[in-house]
Amino acid sequence: MSTRTPPKRGASKAASKKKSSQQSKLPGWIWLVTGFAAGFFVAFLINLTPAPVSVNAPAKSAEAAQPDKKSPEPVFDFYTVLPEQEVILPEPVERQSPPTLAASEKTGSKSVSEAQTTTKPGVKYLLQAGSFRSAKDAERLKAQLLLAGQEPRVVKVTVGAGESWHRVQLGPFETSESIDQAKQVLADFKIDGLLLRMK
Repeated sequence: MSTRTPPKRGASKAASKKKSSQQSKLPGWIWLVTGFAAGFFVAFLINLTPAPVSVNAPAKSAEAAQPDKKSPEPVFDFYTVLPEQEVILPEPVERQSPPTLAASEKTGSKSVSEAQTTTKPGVKYLLQAGSFRSAKDAERLKAQLLLAGQEPRVVKVTVGAGESWHRVQLGPFETSESIDQAKQVLADFKIDGLLLRMK
């Protein structure tokens, strides 16, 4: 006869202990290292998110009010400058047939390419040779024009937001002949003068 015991039905504690000891074969120090690695990774992800930074507006001082002379920012002020300037264009000259060589020799007239400026009687005109931010550049052009026999003057003008310009002007002129003569001198220096009517 056999002394075999019949198998027990139901759950037994001994069988579950055997199964749990077989499943956890990883030592405890591996679980410890894995926990630290996971913690460091989460901390790294949190540090990637930028924290809000409080920005304090610096108090305005005399140093901050002065612009940096090393890196000036461009200022576009032509919207205010252009309406302030008055430009006088010469009246259109009627086209005539080109004179023949014999006719021009008889009358001693100038070539057709030299257009004459028309002026109104009793009105004075200025011829602006240049406009510079630097007074040194304006004085240099004035000296060149003085050597050419003209009488230029430098006028300092403040435009827009307190910006100073130095304009080199010739005149005043009352006749178209004197304007044309001054334009010819400017043309010798390759300068296209700007004709302005005096107010």
